[in-house]
Amino acid sequence: MADTENLTSVPLGNLTTVQLSRRRYKPFLRQLTLAAGDTLALSDLPAQDSDDGVYVLPKPLEDAARKAQGWSSDDQWVAALHGWGAGAVNILSLEAVLRLIELGRIKHALSEAPTAAPLSAVPIAPSSFGAAQPALPPAFQGPFDWHLECCRIPDAWKLFAASPLHRGSLPWQAIKVGHIDTGYSEHAALGWQGGGSVTVHPNLGYDFFNDDPDPRDPFLPSGNPGHGTRTSAAIAAFDPSAKPRPYYGAAPGAAIIPYRVTDSIIIDHVKRHLANAIRDAIGKGCEVISISLGGLFGSRDLANALDAAYDNGVIVICAAGNIWGEVIYPGRYNRCVTMGGVTPGDLPWANSARGKYVDLCGPAQQVRRVRPENLPPGTAATGFYKHPDGNGTSYATALCAGIAALWLAWHGKAALDAAYPEKWQRAAAFKQLLRKTRRRPEGWDTTQYGSGIVNAEALLREPLPPAASLKKARSAADVFDPDD
Repeated sequence: MADTENLTSVPLGNLTTVQLSRRRYKPFLRQLTLAAGDTLALSDLPAQDSDDGVYVLPKPLEDAARKAQGWSSDDQWVAALHGWGAGAVNILSLEAVLRLIELGRIKHALSEAPTAAPLSAVPIAPSSFGAAQPALPPAFQGPFDWHLECCRIPDAWKLFAASPLHRGSLPWQAIKVGHIDTGYSEHAALGWQGGGSVTVHPNLGYDFFNDDPDPRDPFLPSGNPGHGTRTSAAIAAFDPSAKPRPYYGAAPGAAIIPYRVTDSIIIDHVKRHLANAIRDAIGKGCEVISISLGGLFGSRDLANALDAAYDNGVIVICAAGNIWGEVIYPGRYNRCVTMGGVTPGDLPWANSARGKYVDLCGPAQQVRRVRPENLPPGTAATGFYKHPDGNGTSYATALCAGIAALWLAWHGKAALDAAYPEKWQRAAAFKQLLRKTRRRPEGWDTTQYGSGIVNAEALLREPLPPAASLKKARSAADVFDPDD
């Protein structure tokens, strides 16, 4: 019998917002940390962000503080927040908070994590690649951003460089990734020059929101203008001349098929568009679909579209969601890979959703990003945000989608077709191997954050599992499948 929760909504509740001045920001964080009564601390936001503003408190941290202090009433909680220096305090529904974020009324979410060292000081485990192995091509030289090293992506590229089958080529360029988001804009890191791109293929995508063949992002003032460009760059960007270091997506140059389905990253009003985009991506031959969007409610149509993708062997990567502790749709369904988030220190990112629906985690804090601009057609943006300040499971999702493209290219269509006579087995094999080859830091809570952190190098090294060992997952909207 279908799980009716999966077809209705995420469990709802309230979030707390606080107004903080620059002067009170750090003292407030210290008091909130102490009140939570555990080993967590709050990392400082970048200096340019810790200005006067309204902040939303991460739900798990609020729950920990209330429990530790025995504050059963909202009045006790609000009084404590005022005592620590907060100005206006409001307890709002999740829907109201999300709408205020869309409108720009809430500037930030507080970042909860053990105190992080600067990015340059975060230790990176040495590559397991032997010194005798071929080096990366000159265009793929580092230093690499932390989020690539976290997922061992440069080491995965080295495997391609060492392989007689792949040396001298980028076989993942033939992999089509359906990127369902706010649409595309032109950026040089995504191959745009003179009005065309070797990486982004708008002629194959569609704008389902406006029923328009061109899925260009209109950069609406509300919502999340440029979100589709930022996340697609995490999948497929390639800019070795970027400053202060080269900039790469997980699968540089992979074929991005852009879809615009929404005017916001909140999709409860456009579930039909999302379902239509999934079906269109299947028909266009996309082997991976990346969805860095989410909503509070599921639908039969959306679940059926995910089932169609799975039955056709398409790997679907979904974001777990941010701020609210519960995983959102479509990541809440079976038959997709649902990504939570980690910090540069391999610690769970506080604003990431968590729980049994999370499959794995990837980088979701201080991610370096391209800077989209609303320029006339034929003019490509070239810039990057000044600081690596990209936060959200959107980036973990996009990076995992790029890693899926690497895996498909590593084995090749012929080998995968031979290994898996039923199409769904390809998607099932990828998810099984992704979980098997994950990195799992000491103390990792698998009940909240999935199997571990995605490890691209180990994924490519792992042999394909026999078809007979794979179990078909329950349908998307069925009861939660712990074996999926």
